[in-house]
Amino acid sequence: MIFRKTAVFVLAVLLFGCRTSPVPPEVLEADLQEQDLWRAGASLFAGQEHAAYAQSLKSARRTLDAENLKLGWFRDYGRIRRDFEAALSAGKALRSKVRSIVAVKTSSLAETATAVRRRLQTLDGLTRSLVERGEARKQLVQASILLSEADGLTRQAKFDEAAAKLDSASSLAAEAEQRVVSYIARYLDPAQVRAWKTAADETIADSRKRSVTAVIISKLERRLSVYKNGEIIRTFDIGLGFNGLADKRHSGDNATPEGRYTIIRKIPSSLYYKALLINYPNDEDRRWFAREKARGNIPGSVGIGGDVEIHGGGPDSLTRGCVSLDNNKMDELYALVSVGTPVTIIGTMELDNYVIKAIRGN
Repeated sequence: MIFRKTAVFVLAVLLFGCRTSPVPPEVLEADLQEQDLWRAGASLFAGQEHAAYAQSLKSARRTLDAENLKLGWFRDYGRIRRDFEAALSAGKALRSKVRSIVAVKTSSLAETATAVRRRLQTLDGLTRSLVERGEARKQLVQASILLSEADGLTRQAKFDEAAAKLDSASSLAAEAEQRVVSYIARYLDPAQVRAWKTAADETIADSRKRSVTAVIISKLERRLSVYKNGEIIRTFDIGLGFNGLADKRHSGDNATPEGRYTIIRKIPSSLYYKALLINYPNDEDRRWFAREKARGNIPGSVGIGGDVEIHGGGPDSLTRGCVSLDNNKMDELYALVSVGTPVTIIGTMELDNYVIKAIRGN
């Protein structure tokens, strides 16, 4: 009886021992690794290596399945462990490569995004300074939105989509820059800048020769300078209108005139605090206006305009062709000048002005 019970026990072990044999831990580790590599986009970033890894893992699993079909007494998990260890090793190398690829792509896109962002910031500052509120501003806003979307896609490792967004943002920035350059083309023309500088130099020389006070307004720099006996004695920051950088040509164009003028009236109380009225249009303005109107370049119903002042209200008052200062600065200027004081208004006298530097920096 004892012999019979022992034989039955041995037979049971031989037949059913496989059901109690532990699965090698490398099998579970491989399952987790495979999921991690899938989430990391290994098949996308390292397709060939991932295919080889997947094949080695598949082969190891087939071997495991075949081994599990054997009776527990005859199973050998040593080979199984070696196969899965090899797959795990390949998976670790693959994960390292994916991390490296992702890091390179992320760094490259970040570098591109930084360049686009810097360009947008420069153009944003220029358009605000130049009071450009047209299509360029819209393009800069659109480009900023695309840039934010690209940042989000980069964080999600959607690099191709992020690159496409960055390309679109860069194109919009380039178009906006071209619009800015077109808007201020005169300020980038050396011949025009030299002509403005000549007008300013002659005004300064006349101030020295006649021992009088003179005013020079540089529109691009938003600067009003007061000279006495040919020497600068005071400088003020100024504001212009929406189209202040353009040379005034007719009524309603919101442009600030350029040329040599004279203060013809001091107004102690006006809509914008104190004001200095200049003699726009002068004789040269009238001649130009009559000629252009005769050529049909100006509509017959449009007048030449007038009432151009230097007044208070703040440098950000956004006038319709006048020049504005803070009220306390206007008090100073008002005391320094008199009726008859020459006022020369130019675009800029700096060949290497800040606009050129900003655009060159891009």
